Amino acid sequence: MRESTFIDRNFKRWEEIENDLKTDPDEISSDFIDLMNDLSYAQTHYPHSKISQYVNSLSSRVYKKIFLHQKQNKNPFYHFWVKDFPAILGHHSRILWLSAAIFFTFCLLGYVCSFIDTGFIEGILGSDYVRMTEANIKKGEPFGVYNSAQPLNMFMSIFANNLRVGLMVFITGILLGTGSFYLTFTNGIMIGAFFSLFIQNNLGTDAIFVIMLHGTFELMGLVLECMAGLILGLSFLFPGTLTRKQAFRKGLSESVKIYIGTIPFTTIAALIESYVTYLGKQGFETTNIFVLLFLSLVFISSWLFVIWYFFIYSKKLTEKYPYEQYLEAIIHK
Repeated sequence: MRESTFIDRNFKRWEEIENDLKTDPDEISSDFIDLMNDLSYAQTHYPHSKISQYVNSLSSRVYKKIFLHQKQNKNPFYHFWVKDFPAILGHHSRILWLSAAIFFTFCLLGYVCSFIDTGFIEGILGSDYVRMTEANIKKGEPFGVYNSAQPLNMFMSIFANNLRVGLMVFITGILLGTGSFYLTFTNGIMIGAFFSLFIQNNLGTDAIFVIMLHGTFELMGLVLECMAGLILGLSFLFPGTLTRKQAFRKGLSESVKIYIGTIPFTTIAALIESYVTYLGKQGFETTNIFVLLFLSLVFISSWLFVIWYFFIYSKKLTEKYPYEQYLEAIIHK
């Protein structure tokens, strides 16, 4: 359409936005989305016109109002967990699913290799660990390893180790994602071999139930750390419509937030592994029914939370937090 027609159709609305004193964040966000659409149209059809500069200036003012309102009215910790962190996951859901697929493919590979090569498990886990586990199985405590140390010491050791592993998976993503891919491969192979050790002793169901009491959050943390590393590497390789500097800055900001977001779940996983998992050390058959009900509650609650928060809620959030607004926030932070 002609520029004059475009202005006539929209100027009244722009004027209302410019003079409006709205305080409702949803209304302000709606105005921002409309302005971004107008700006996109104006820059495409009238790139050198003053109207493009005007709409750009107006959208910047509304954008500042959005985030000023957030700073004044939102607890930053609450905002991070309810909006910022899940929004990153939602807008990168393909990479989240890709990371999960990569990780579980390597777990499956480790499991299959354990059946092909009889010495594979010992080669991955170490002969001492395998012998200890087999001795525990004979004693009737197949998961006795989770009761082999004082809980607090176990928690500190597990937490420190998982934090270190996760940091390495994330940071090595700077090598164009290859470091994260390799470390996800080694961890996936190890976990696949670990589960196959119990499956080969007819304890597959028990292993999935007992180990995944803490493993639900622990393994999800590994998936997210792989995701963070891939975003860091791919942002430099594929900048899209952004400059390479902008894309890398965006990828760095997102990946750091994802890694920070994994820390509480790494902590919860270490707490469960140190203080709860050992309750199922004897497996299904000899565990007290009330203890079994408690462990079932932990198991089911963990899985439901992971599915809802990381995959359902994060994706739904993208509908309320459109990509244009999200991109503007990431680049200008």
